[in-house]
Amino acid sequence: MGSESDDVQIEDSDESLLDIKEINDLEYDIPHVTPPSLESVLWDMESEEGSDSASLHSFQSMTAKFRSMLYHCVLHGISTQLSSAAERVNAGVPTVITNSIKYVAVGTSHGYVLAFDSEQNLCWCCYDTGTVDQGAVSALAFNLDSTRLLIGFERGFISMVDATNGDVIRKLPDAHAPQTAVLHLRFTFLNNLALCGDSSGCVFSLAFNRRLGLRIWDSKCLFSGARGEVCVFEPLVRGYDIHFLNNHVLVAMATLSKVIVISVRPRLKVHFSQQLPRISTSLPLISWQLVSVGKSFQPVLAWGRGSELNYTRVITHGFGSNRIRLLPLRNIQVPYTMTALHWLGTRHLAVLDTSENLRLVEVRTQRELEVLEIANAGLVYSSAHFKALAVGGGVSEAFALAGERACYNSLSSRGDQLLILGTKAVHMVKLRTWPERLLYLSEQGRWAEALNLAAEEGLNKEKFTIILLNKYLENLNQNTVDKESLTAAINCCVKLCKMDILCNDILEAVSTDQKNQDWYFTLLTDHICNGSLSNLSPYVAQMLVSYLEQKDHEMLENILLSLDITCLDLHQVLKICKNLKLYNAWIHITTKTLGDYTSPLIEFISELTPENHKLGNTILVYVSCCLAGLGYPNGNIPEADILRVKHDVLRCLETVHSINVNTDESTYPYLRALLQYNTRECLNVVELAFTEAEFSGEMGLLQRQRLVQILMQIVTPPEFMESQIISLACFVSRLLVANNLQIDEKMLDAVIRSLTNTVGKPLSLRDHTEREQAWLDLLNANKLRHLKLEQLLQMALESKCFRVAEYLYELQNDFSNIIPCYLNDPVRKAEVFNYILNYINVPERCIQEQFLVNFKDLVSISSKKTSEIVIEYFSGLIEQFSEMLEHDCDLQYVFLTEIVAGDIKLPPRIAEIYLEQLCIKNKSGVCNYIQLSYCRNEEALSITRKYEVHAATALLLEQGGEWTEAIELLLEHDMIEEGINLCIRGAEHLDPEGSQKLWLLLLQHKTSAENYSLRQLLHAAAPHVPPAELLELVSNAHFGDIKSLLQGMLSDYTHDVQMLTTTLNLLGKDLHYGLAKSLSLNGKGILVSNILCGLCQKSFLYKKELESDQTVVVWSCGHLFHSTCIKAAEVTDVCPHCRLKAVPFPTAKKIFYKQSRSPIF
Repeated sequence: MGSESDDVQIEDSDESLLDIKEINDLEYDIPHVTPPSLESVLWDMESEEGSDSASLHSFQSMTAKFRSMLYHCVLHGISTQLSSAAERVNAGVPTVITNSIKYVAVGTSHGYVLAFDSEQNLCWCCYDTGTVDQGAVSALAFNLDSTRLLIGFERGFISMVDATNGDVIRKLPDAHAPQTAVLHLRFTFLNNLALCGDSSGCVFSLAFNRRLGLRIWDSKCLFSGARGEVCVFEPLVRGYDIHFLNNHVLVAMATLSKVIVISVRPRLKVHFSQQLPRISTSLPLISWQLVSVGKSFQPVLAWGRGSELNYTRVITHGFGSNRIRLLPLRNIQVPYTMTALHWLGTRHLAVLDTSENLRLVEVRTQRELEVLEIANAGLVYSSAHFKALAVGGGVSEAFALAGERACYNSLSSRGDQLLILGTKAVHMVKLRTWPERLLYLSEQGRWAEALNLAAEEGLNKEKFTIILLNKYLENLNQNTVDKESLTAAINCCVKLCKMDILCNDILEAVSTDQKNQDWYFTLLTDHICNGSLSNLSPYVAQMLVSYLEQKDHEMLENILLSLDITCLDLHQVLKICKNLKLYNAWIHITTKTLGDYTSPLIEFISELTPENHKLGNTILVYVSCCLAGLGYPNGNIPEADILRVKHDVLRCLETVHSINVNTDESTYPYLRALLQYNTRECLNVVELAFTEAEFSGEMGLLQRQRLVQILMQIVTPPEFMESQIISLACFVSRLLVANNLQIDEKMLDAVIRSLTNTVGKPLSLRDHTEREQAWLDLLNANKLRHLKLEQLLQMALESKCFRVAEYLYELQNDFSNIIPCYLNDPVRKAEVFNYILNYINVPERCIQEQFLVNFKDLVSISSKKTSEIVIEYFSGLIEQFSEMLEHDCDLQYVFLTEIVAGDIKLPPRIAEIYLEQLCIKNKSGVCNYIQLSYCRNEEALSITRKYEVHAATALLLEQGGEWTEAIELLLEHDMIEEGINLCIRGAEHLDPEGSQKLWLLLLQHKTSAENYSLRQLLHAAAPHVPPAELLELVSNAHFGDIKSLLQGMLSDYTHDVQMLTTTLNLLGKDLHYGLAKSLSLNGKGILVSNILCGLCQKSFLYKKELESDQTVVVWSCGHLFHSTCIKAAEVTDVCPHCRLKAVPFPTAKKIFYKQSRSPIF
């Protein structure tokens, strides 16, 4: 038969779907159905798609806002037939469901199988009366071309029926393990090869064939349940072109611990294996799909368990290759526990969780698009089949526990449809197409969602978008306008270029309400600013300009720059731009419409003043763009007009008089106005223009010279300040250095005078730096060779251009004056140290002599850097340097401070000078400095006594051995803390008698008792003063004075007693525990496995051994030794045998047995 051949039929994803239609009025093969009851009528009414009311039996969206992608309904024809079969022929409740390209088959609990076509007509009902009752149908499977149907029962029987008429054509009573239920049946893409899985976890291949006209079959075990119980398997059967797998029959299987992908044909081979999460109450899930990758399709396996979801793709190495690889794509953790997993199309997954919520997930982004609650649909579970209750329940506990929520055969998907088997009805969930979603959302009144959806994909489906927009406009005329839907409508019109609807129909609908009209203009403004809209009808553009004129001038200018000029009312916008001073928009419109690029200069020259920065910056940038051949404020000038534009703008700048000349007008008004506004930036614009091709060559040189001559004529005092004149001189100098200009000697002298002129008003740092740089550039280019070096040097010094002076000194080899150039330059003062370090070892530079001469100035600039140079190169001249600063005490102090910080020992006289300055400026640092012992003791004492730095004086007395005088000085000035520290140090250096004397002086001082508690002092003195003398000190004290001391002593005593008692108790418990453990170990017998001595290897049962009085040593590990052998081995603490093997030593003590005349073993 053709249906039994090996021919492969390829399934088309669009045309192969089972199109479930509404039930018609035809009769069914089941006997006549009785009139429906009230309950069934209510069921039918509540199951309708259009119902918005909550229903016990209807699907409810958890979030109504996003409920548009899934279409769900109850298949009334199939559901009614199932109910009728249960009542009429006792078919039982439905247990499994499957579908193919032509049929839907449902199995029942009493062994019936009902098949339906695409119009829900009952095609046939199968019940094999010729076999013993095999219980409920537990598995169903169609082959690829829908000609055969495999039926599995819970008691292990399998039969094959002809899918066209329901006749049983094969019976497979022992195709799998005995006493097991059939859990899964699947056909591969080969019509003569199927797979079977049973409750023992085994997987069998079922091969069908014909021999001598007889239908035969063969069963073969592919996977044994002893190696891991297979919960589910799925062969790869769907695709556009199976041949790219080279006829490999791929099967994905999942056990309780891992997922495996194998090939059954042409040979059995494992291609992929991956561990699954260990979740005892959840079953593994797998599902194949062919996903588009470029122009080809690749099989993708979705698999997971619990809350973990994975994607793995199949890769082949070229057509005809037998090598197949599976590569992981993605691992996802979901916030719920999965119980079912099915593909809906190539881009979506339908995931059922333990709460019976059906979740639609987009595979590429893993976004959850929609959630449907099906908890009240009565989903059928196959837990009884997984527990194999019909055959005695002989399954493992893990398999039975995981199968509590098994629903593998209660959901069946094909293409973008998913069938769900409930206890009372069959439900269908499918992905809505794009037009269906638009229709559904519009009927629900969710216009914003519908219009946004149309904007996303409407370019390719314009017909549906136009229909949707027309329906929305009808709705606008009948109902109020909401901002959300208006935003979506305008966005849709902009994206799909529906300008007639945008500018006519929508504007007419919102014109009756001022708020909606304002919102309409706001949305248009947003789209224009982001570049998605550039053209409007003239009427709408005119209204938008008028609206923005009243609201936002800056936004109006941006809109005028973005809109197409053809839609603007030129008279309106030019007038508004002139009044509101929207210069950019005015220039843009004028140049684009009239092509007149000189009109901005002519029109606004009277308004250009140094204070009008907005206009000044605009005109400068505009002129620069025109001379560079660029459009303003964006874009480009037409290529045919570039030369004309450059020529017109340049001629306008060089015009001697304006069109409307006045009697008091100066020459070159346009260029003069730009120079007066900002000379430097105007010259930068001219310099940038000189780089263009029009200013190159002989004619270009003449144009440059003419323009420079005009600039020299304009920029003259008193109209222009000295800083502006210097900017022009620097500009001309740069041109001369680059050989882009040729001028006569007279003009060059004018430039030099401008650079060297000593101005009365100080120049800014930028102007001064530019002047120096221009001068240096002229010197480096040898443009001043007609002037003598001495003359140039004199001019540089008079104009305070010290960089130029340094350069000239370098040319004259006069290095002695270079450091003063740095010192006199306020900008480069700090750089003098880099110069010194770079050339200090060059004898010709005479750095050392200049360092000595300018030492004071160097210290005033940076005492730290100066001291670093002194320490490294002039450490022997510290005293001389200090003498140079003796008339400036502040400089001397900071210099010596840096020297001391560098760990350089000062000469005694300098050290004492620094000590005196330290006593004046920083008394807190005197003690630390004295400890360095740089000063002579007597001189330091006189200085500290002079400035009354008592702590330092006491420290010096201490260093001189005058401990008593030091403590008396500290106590005299109530410096108790320093006195305590002195007593502590004295205890380390003095004999006990001297230390006691210091402490007694401290304790007897009245101020000590006032500032510190008597208890603190006594505790500090106790290690150094005898108790009798301490008691004598407190004998005359009042009780109130020593009350706290006595309380503290009693508290310490109580605490010490408690600690001693606790320690003794713990020690006693430890000793008792150790003794009890030792007694317990010694009282237990020890298992001895060997009766040989571990050292001498002699048996303890020899007669000589038995007759001797030698003792035997036994460790807790069971090893025995002679005591003499132990002594010879010099090991008494650990087992010698365990020590050699590097194992943990026995913790039990060794036990000795006295040997008797008779054996003890």
